[in-house]
Parts: sequence; C-alpha cells; structure tokens
Amino acid sequence: MAAGTVSETAAPDSGNRSAHTRRFLRGLILPALAALAMAGVAGEITAPRYESRARLWIDGRDAGAGRDSVKVLASRDFARQAIETHRLTARLAAPAASGAGVLSGTALQLAGFALPADAAPLSRESLALRSLERGLEVRQIGGGQVAIDVVSPDPQLSADVANALAATYVELRQTRGVHAAEPEGPAPVSARIIANAAPATAARWPTPLLSSLLAGIGTFVLVFGLQSWLRRRQGAPGHEYGAIPLPETTPRPRQHLPWIGAHSGEPTSSAELTSPLRLLSREREQADLARLIELRGSAARLVTVTGGRADESIARCALALGRSLAGTEQRVVVVCLDVASPTLDGLTADPRAPGLTDLLSGVCGFSDAIHRESASRCHVIPPGRGAREADGLVTADRLPLILTALKQTYDHVIVAAPPLGGMAGAERLASLSPTNILVTQPGGMATDAVQAFDALASLGFGEIAMVTFTPEAEPRALSRAA
Repeated sequence: MAAGTVSETAAPDSGNRSAHTRRFLRGLILPALAALAMAGVAGEITAPRYESRARLWIDGRDAGAGRDSVKVLASRDFARQAIETHRLTARLAAPAASGAGVLSGTALQLAGFALPADAAPLSRESLALRSLERGLEVRQIGGGQVAIDVVSPDPQLSADVANALAATYVELRQTRGVHAAEPEGPAPVSARIIANAAPATAARWPTPLLSSLLAGIGTFVLVFGLQSWLRRRQGAPGHEYGAIPLPETTPRPRQHLPWIGAHSGEPTSSAELTSPLRLLSREREQADLARLIELRGSAARLVTVTGGRADESIARCALALGRSLAGTEQRVVVVCLDVASPTLDGLTADPRAPGLTDLLSGVCGFSDAIHRESASRCHVIPPGRGAREADGLVTADRLPLILTALKQTYDHVIVAAPPLGGMAGAERLASLSPTNILVTQPGGMATDAVQAFDALASLGFGEIAMVTFTPEAEPRALSRAA
C-alpha cells in the first residue's frame, strides 16, 4: 500500500457546536412543557383576592378602650349582627360567583372562602360567617384609630363588608356603651368613621399572573435541574471518587483516515536509503501526522496512539506527536498508559516520580502527576509507581474520568497506549470517541495492518489513522521531563 500524505479536511467545529446546541435544545423541551402546564394550572386555581380597609376613631378614656373595641369588632356575634343588618349574608355565603377560572372553587377552598364538596352541609348564615372570619382582620394602628381590613374575591364585597362593620359599630356606640350588657357599666365611648373603605383596584398578592410566573419558572428550574442530575448519574460510573462525569457519547461510524508513512506489503531494505534521507522522510511523516491532528481540531482533542503489537515505536510516535503539537502554541499532555515502555519510563529524572498509576489509585492529584518536559512545552504524565501491567490500568474505573477531565484543560490529550486490539476494557476508551493512531511496522505485511485495524474497530474505535514510519538509522536519546 503506497504512502500518502494528509488529505483530510478538518471536521468543522461548527458541526460539533450544532450538535451540542441540538442536544441542549432537546433538553429544554420537557422543562418548558412542564413549566407551561404548571403556569396554566396556577393561573386557574389562584383566584384574585381584594382587600379593603375602613378606619374608626375611638375616644377611649383609658388604654383598654381600644383593645375592647377590637374584641367587639372581631367577635362572631357582632359580625352576625352587621351582615344581617346590611343584608350581606347571601353575598358572603357565595363569594365564588366572582371567580374567574374553572378551578376557582378549589382556590377558594384553599383560601378558606368555600367548603369542600364532601363537607357537612351548613346554613347560609354559617357559610357567610365563616367566609367573613377567614378574611377579617381588626387591629389598632395608633392615635386611637382602629383598622378594619376585609379580604374577599370580590372588591366591592370587601368594601361593603368593611363599611358595614364600621357603621354598625358606630351605631352601637351611639346607643350603648362598650359594656352595654352591664347595667352599671361606664359611659358610652364615642366613635366615628374617619375613612370609608373603597373597592380595591388591584388584586392582593399573589395575583394569578404572578402566581403563574413563579410556578412556571420554579417548575422549569426544578425539572431542568433534575434532568441534568439524572444525566450525570447515568453517565458517571465511578462517581464516588468525585471525578468529573463521563460525557454523553454517540456511536460514530468506522472511518479509515489516511495511511501515513513508508511502503507496506514488501520488505524494504534499510540500506536503500542513506541516513540523511531517512531522517528527512521520518520528519516529513511526523509533520504529516501532526498536521492530521491539527486539521481535525476539536474532534482530535483525545488521541490514542497504539499498535498491532508491542513496540517502542508506539511510545516514540506519541511523544513526537505531543512535542510537535506543543510547538504550535497548543496545550498538549502525553499520558503514558504503556507502563512497560522504557521510553516512557525514562521521561522523569526521578523514576519514582508520581504519575498515572498514582493518579488512578488516588494517591496524588493532577498537580503532582503532571510534569513539564524540558525539551518542549509539552506536559507528560509518566507511568508512575505501583502496578506495572497495562491491562490493569486500561480497565481502571477512573481512567475515562481522568481523560475526560484532561480534555477540558488541554487542546490535545495524547495517550501512549499498549496494543489495544483484543484487550479487555479497551471499549471504555472507545466510548470516549478518540482519534486513533495505529502504528504499524515498516516492511510488514499489509494483512497484519488490516487485522490490527479490524481488531480496534471491533472494540468500537471509530476513526483510525494508520502510520508507518521510516526506520531510524540510530535511536536518538529522548529528553527528560522537568
């Protein structure tokens, strides 16, 4: 199979943004519908109530005169006399006549202006008194004044009842004393109306409109928050560690990206190329690979570098790719998942420096496990201490979570992985939809490369670029991380 150059155009960032926008809009449909339904219900069951106030002035001879007047005005017997005298019994017994919604009866029951349908039948007088008691408030407001506040669903009814109570009390004071029941009681206390009640022009809080808005907004926030919480719970296995949950992933079709590098299919003699030509060819191949990742943009935020069989060329490819991308002012980190690679094991001056194994086990945090390479702007997470088998790291519950967290910080996360074909747990990496670099051996058979490709595809890896580098004349020493 002939060598090729990078010919793929970048996956447009606008497409990713459009997909995120569509998912976001779909997530708003249910909260919006629930908010509209709750707002409609709240608007129907919230009957507007209107408050009117009448004010009396009472010339009391002592401080107790005002308190006695309040007790009289708020008494049940006085209320019965007032509403009968002014013929308000029928209107108070059925205030629902002024309701505005089909569910207004329910609102009146909740507000105390009506009885449930299954309650014991009451007389019209009892209904009127109960309605008045629920909406009546009498209190002293200073300066010898007493306020009579009446609340009902009908603004005219509220004003009429408040005025009836005030007028009845003044008439009572003109003919009888505060303690009229006592023949030896004190002289009558003078009283007069200083302000008649007028029908209210605006409903008392909460109005149906305000109730609808509050109910709708509250329902929208509640349902949207519940949806977000459920999505995080469903997409975050291992959330008990407190790591960032896995993102939603969608299946992507298998795509064979360009094959970069030397000829494959027939053995190639290294003697046919001089050392300068080999160096030039390899640098061009590395540049093509870096260009491929740059063109893919956000679609290549996570890149796995693996191979058909264990070989140091995998680690060297990952490290060279990270250095090349870091040289273009991009934030890059190389994650050393292949713990058996001498190349990756020698990136830090201290062989016992914390790294990936420590991060997976929770022994250290990101700030301790990430190191700066001295030869470039690239960051590296070395293999670390502890387990030295890659299989255990690939199946670790926290590995997808850690890679997801790194994707949110870096432009590119390069994972130097062991051969993943047929490895248990590799499908967890495939669920993150990475761009995959499959490093094949120079001079190897094309059938071997195809088998390695199919093995990755069977695990769910969707976008695979095959790379075959021209062999180096002499392995060059790699720099250590700071």
